[in-house]
Amino acid sequence: MRSILLTLILAATAAAAPCGNCHGDRVVGPGPVRFACPVCEGAGQLPDPPPPAPPVAAAPGPRPAVCRIECGAGPSKDCGSGTLVEARDGRAKVLTAWHVVRDGRNAITIRWPDGTSGPARVTAWDAAWDLAVLSAAAPAAAPVPIAARPPAVGDRLTLAGYGPVPFVYREASGEVTQFLGPTGRHPMHMLEVRAAARQGDSGGPIFNARGEVVAVLWGSTGGLTAGSHVAEIRRILGQPVAAAVCKDGRCDR
Repeated sequence: MRSILLTLILAATAAAAPCGNCHGDRVVGPGPVRFACPVCEGAGQLPDPPPPAPPVAAAPGPRPAVCRIECGAGPSKDCGSGTLVEARDGRAKVLTAWHVVRDGRNAITIRWPDGTSGPARVTAWDAAWDLAVLSAAAPAAAPVPIAARPPAVGDRLTLAGYGPVPFVYREASGEVTQFLGPTGRHPMHMLEVRAAARQGDSGGPIFNARGEVVAVLWGSTGGLTAGSHVAEIRRILGQPVAAAVCKDGRCDR
């Protein structure tokens, strides 16, 4: 009799209780006394399961021609990224940023995505445009072509690099916002992309939609990343440069 009375009291209390008192199984009551919550819609019914979450696209793996560059030795060694742009007679040309290799250029190691690595040496550099060319043993990867011309404002580009320790490869995309020069005396051969780079991405490639290198990444701030574009890249590699581009009354010099 006492048990029945307790059940009736609990049921009456639950009838006046807000839905916040309902459990996920839509029943209330202490101990072994459990009954359907009378104030929950569909009392005594389990809710329909939520729809399955859409599949998440896998992050792209490292492009075979994009490498990690280490300079110096020990925990203080500088690190950046680079790109294979030429391979001939067992030797490779790797493009990177000058500031990545400048201080440790006597002890450079290139590490490729397939796990191979080896020493490299600087064969050309340009401090004003923050570009450097390295020579190393050719890896088992195809070089990436250099674009014939720089992109236009609004074109969507993708930057790539290995970032800081533990050197996780990543790509980020954004639109070209403007063109810049390192000083007022230089042509506007640096492009700016609305995408954030990380420390350790320096020297990595900036690709156009065709997978061609259109710039070399050198710095990032405020969600914007800058890099020297193909006019200077082709010049330092000894490749022909397309004719000057004029826009808004201003021409490349």
